[in-house]
Amino acid sequence: MSKIYDILQKGTLQKVGTGSIIIPNYHDRTDVDEDTIEKLAKNISEVGQLSPILLEKKANGDYELISGLRRLRAFYHLVWTQIDAIVLEDLDEQSKMLIMITENAQRQNLNDYDLVVSLVHFLAVSTNNSDEDIKNFLYKINNHDSGGLKNLSIQDKKLQKMLEEAIEKTDKYKLKTLISKLKVLKFHPDIIKAMQERKLLYSYAVMLNKIKEEAKMQELLTLFTSFEISKEELKASLKKINGEDKPINPLKEITKAMKEFNNFTDEKKKLIQDKIDELTKLLTA
Repeated sequence: MSKIYDILQKGTLQKVGTGSIIIPNYHDRTDVDEDTIEKLAKNISEVGQLSPILLEKKANGDYELISGLRRLRAFYHLVWTQIDAIVLEDLDEQSKMLIMITENAQRQNLNDYDLVVSLVHFLAVSTNNSDEDIKNFLYKINNHDSGGLKNLSIQDKKLQKMLEEAIEKTDKYKLKTLISKLKVLKFHPDIIKAMQERKLLYSYAVMLNKIKEEAKMQELLTLFTSFEISKEELKASLKKINGEDKPINPLKEITKAMKEFNNFTDEKKKLIQDKIDELTKLLTA
């Protein structure tokens, strides 16, 4: 975390008025629910603020939040007007996003959807591109890696290298990991909302999003997120929908396996022949 450490070393610990703190749009997360804030506020009221939030001081004297949204909202809930903060100045957008992503990763605060959105924005800022351009380029890399696109241009390879170097600054994430989870951006809005509300893990979101019949998907999503069915029951329902619980046809399986008969050893061939003879006797008895 050397880059983050170097940035934070330039900050100063201060008491800052909560009314002068601006919350940027990229902190607009639905997983910061009132119940969570109330619990955190109660904890802070009992033991105090254990770690400062991170702010950037703007030229007009206001402060912009970098990291610590839940702690700040807990202070709003308590109606406390002063909060401990490490105040930084003259930060570029890349450094701010890097701090936010790294801090949230350490605290495990981001769900997979918001994490992907944050990383895409960080890469866009780092390479002077738009979020949409980066998303489209990552889809292109994924298409190439899966064999759908034969060659990347020299410019594409240069941008890919830049993105790999940028994301390595987080000391936690890799470009391949981000690309593998990029599909979350195309999930059904209700599934995304459930993820943001911390009611649905990524693995279950992937399974639910594969259900083509929306009414069935909505039914299972509601049942699962309201704890009316267990994880095991959800998995069983998904298998049934996807036809994975169909009984095995033994004749079909044997026929498929017998295609490799000539490649078996003599010993294995004899064993199989003996079993076939036993089966024949059983069927004709």
